[in-house]
Amino acid sequence: MVSARREQKRRYDARRAPLPQIQAGDRVFVRLADRPIPGAVGSKLDARKSGPFVVDEVLSPHRVRLLLPDGVAVDPVMSVEQLDLVPPTPDPFALARAGSPSPVRVVADAPDSPSACVSPSLDPESRRDVVDGLESEQVSSSVRGRRPPPGLRDFELGTLAAADSELEAALRGPLVRPRLMVVDGRRVRLVERPVAFLSRLTTPGERKFVASELELSCLAWAYSKLAHLLEGAFCTVITDHSPMEKMLQSQNAVHYGPTISRCRALILPHLTNLRFVYRPGPRHNNVDALSRLVPDPGRSASGGGDVLDGSDSTPDSALNPH
Repeated sequence: MVSARREQKRRYDARRAPLPQIQAGDRVFVRLADRPIPGAVGSKLDARKSGPFVVDEVLSPHRVRLLLPDGVAVDPVMSVEQLDLVPPTPDPFALARAGSPSPVRVVADAPDSPSACVSPSLDPESRRDVVDGLESEQVSSSVRGRRPPPGLRDFELGTLAAADSELEAALRGPLVRPRLMVVDGRRVRLVERPVAFLSRLTTPGERKFVASELELSCLAWAYSKLAHLLEGAFCTVITDHSPMEKMLQSQNAVHYGPTISRCRALILPHLTNLRFVYRPGPRHNNVDALSRLVPDPGRSASGGGDVLDGSDSTPDSALNPH
């Protein structure tokens, strides 16, 4: 509810935002989505803005007249809602591409003109005092620091890195049994928490898959379901189908079906964080995840069965995040 109200307020404020202060001589871009110009867009890669054009005359707070070249056969009188002002400062990315140093930017949270943020209902004497105060604050302001995007301000951006090589190898696992280590003078008990998932048929078309293709499909399904835990973490995939890693790393012109192609597209961006361990065996007891789960002492075997009974119906793979 709070996020919905915040989005409603953002749309409300955007519709009722103050008009841009455009003066004669300013340079503006024309948004082609709001004011189409014939011949301005020839392909999908073309810019969706045209210009910049010089403002010839300000007819009203809502409409201006532009100086258009001879090839632009449109009415030069346009609404200010269809225009974007050219920033007064140079583009730092364009300067970097040209080889010149980018200029130092001062605080940009305030508007370019101090008088733009003063309420128009004030009398001229009060407006002059407020504008003088804002100008003095802008002069004394320091350079704005770099901040993360708003969507990442509530997240910890640091990464976990082990200084000890032995500890780093132990964290990557796999750990068959709990292990005691001394880290920074403290005894630490490392316990593996595997993520178990069942290799089962999900669609009628997967009945024609071979074992490695079905295994890859189930791995992609599990990775997408647990992406909030596994993305960015180093994971070990223990499997008894050796071609699964080769299917992901294949660079040959091998034709895969649409399902396998979607699985490859989902897992390939995270391939650097995946490690595949091949353990062949007839009963799959060496690669199943259920046999490696921590037993629950409060669960009775008569109440629905025991996951550690070692039956042949155990799954064929395990995905172990560390």
